[in-house]
Amino acid sequence: MRIKQHYMKNDITLEIRASEGGQDSKLLVHDMRDIYIKAAKNNNFNWKVLEERDGFASIWLSGQDVKQFFQHETGSHRWQRVPPTENRGRVHTSTITVAVIENQSYKEIEIPQSELKIETTRGTGKGGQRKNVTDNCVIMIHIPTGIKVRRDGRHQAKNKKDAYNELVKRVNNFYRTGYDKEIAEDRREQIGNGERSDKKRTYRVRDNQVIDHETGKTITIKDLFKGRIDLLA
Repeated sequence: MRIKQHYMKNDITLEIRASEGGQDSKLLVHDMRDIYIKAAKNNNFNWKVLEERDGFASIWLSGQDVKQFFQHETGSHRWQRVPPTENRGRVHTSTITVAVIENQSYKEIEIPQSELKIETTRGTGKGGQRKNVTDNCVIMIHIPTGIKVRRDGRHQAKNKKDAYNELVKRVNNFYRTGYDKEIAEDRREQIGNGERSDKKRTYRVRDNQVIDHETGKTITIKDLFKGRIDLLA
């Protein structure tokens, strides 16, 4: 059972990070932010800048097929240009990374009987003769995760109810925590190591050319700043 199946898909967050290239890499983060906002406007997506700091920007986006539109942007983007801060006209090579993260709200689950294993046994400890000679103790196990709950009160029906409620709580906490880990792993896979050799796309400003190394398509820098990243998909 995959953890993500318990989440409701809503929208995405686009994360842009500086990688190699020092100050120019940080400046490129803001350039790409503006390009993606333009693309969002072109396609009537809802958008909002969530966070912006030195070398990082994140944009919330929603709309029909928004993930499909932007998912091709993930990876390392290599820029070859004369930075605005360069006084001698030298071309620098800088990289940024882009990740597309699904924003998903957690849907609390109820555990079906098919995923439960229930055992009863005699109780232990204080509680009187009835507790220790009848099978009132309930051990409830969630089969997919192996999470186990034991309730040892005097009444079996109450023990089953209490054990189930506690099991639901623990299983939901487990899925929430696990999903956070999946997000982190997904992000790492998308951005790679961010090195200049680890490129998904190359932007050659002097040649007025953007080359996508996965699709083999090219567009002009002018089209890029119009937000026409769809031409590269």
